[in-house]
Amino acid sequence: MWNLMSCTVTVILAIALVIALYEVVVYFIIRHPAMLRKCSRKIQNTIGHLYATGERSIMQYQPGCGRHDAELGYTLNPGSFRFSGIEFDNIYRINRLGVRDDEVSLDRPDIIIAGDSYATGWGADQEHTFAKRLETQTGYRVLNMAVPSYGTVREMMMLRKVKTDCLRYLIIQYCDDDYDENRRYFLNNNTLHTMRAETFRRLVALHSRPQRYFFGKYVLLKLKKRIDEFSQKKNGVPVPPEVDATDLFINAVMSNKDILEHVTIIVFEMNGKNQVNGFTTALRRKIASRTYPGFIKNMIVLDMSQVLRDIHFYVLDDHLTNTGHAVVAGELLKVVRKSDASRDLHGSPHGPSQSPVSRGID
Repeated sequence: MWNLMSCTVTVILAIALVIALYEVVVYFIIRHPAMLRKCSRKIQNTIGHLYATGERSIMQYQPGCGRHDAELGYTLNPGSFRFSGIEFDNIYRINRLGVRDDEVSLDRPDIIIAGDSYATGWGADQEHTFAKRLETQTGYRVLNMAVPSYGTVREMMMLRKVKTDCLRYLIIQYCDDDYDENRRYFLNNNTLHTMRAETFRRLVALHSRPQRYFFGKYVLLKLKKRIDEFSQKKNGVPVPPEVDATDLFINAVMSNKDILEHVTIIVFEMNGKNQVNGFTTALRRKIASRTYPGFIKNMIVLDMSQVLRDIHFYVLDDHLTNTGHAVVAGELLKVVRKSDASRDLHGSPHGPSQSPVSRGID
């Protein structure tokens, strides 16, 4: 009996030691992300998930960073604010529309960037975002209209808030997270219901609470993840999406047909460093196989997975670094220059673009 009890205690102590060691290692790695880059992709994904669920703040729900909007749910808060994570610390300058750009860019932009946190430049210095780099490199007036967690529907709604008579290019950064918003919009007869002011205030109160550390926090988060995975597996094979993501995307874009008929649309996919570009592959096939209006049929679809590498993303936060934004800007610049050359050859529907300094704000 004594031997059995002794063996049981030894096993329990060994398990407790392993759990404690796991907690200490995760705690240390999260606070020293450079070490995580040397680990396997599987370990990076695991630690990244623990960081996202237990440490990362949500920009739009931090006090002073977001504001409620009756039509869109929220936008960013005009003025400037500081937003940081373990891997970055940046200042965000927000114009009156509630997007990360200056006031001048609101006046008849030549290029508009639509997207979510990746295009906003979450974790990047403002002057280093691909929107600002593209503006510098092309000489066009570029408006970064991206807002964290927006889907295609709200991106298209935002497009109607500025004058687009000089618009040449609409660049849309798509994320898999866009699906739910685009689906709700479609199933509700192309109407989107967004959060009320009270809901927004509750979310701000929830996400502004200090995320204090306690010993065992990461073990509990890991255990919760395992339980969720087991529950999903127990409930059977997931039901396939009832509506194709590419159809939902095209439906959202088509809501701005009157604005976009003579605009070149450039689309690329961004889901963090674990990029598969399944959406853009399917979108390219879809628009090639069916009959659509010219602005959809002639959409330029890019595959950024061919040029972006792990080093271009934060290893914990999974957003683009300043270097990653430079790579994206370079790819977009190639497309814009090629399209400009084609316009010059065949004639542009808008005529020559005005210089940013030649136009004043209305």
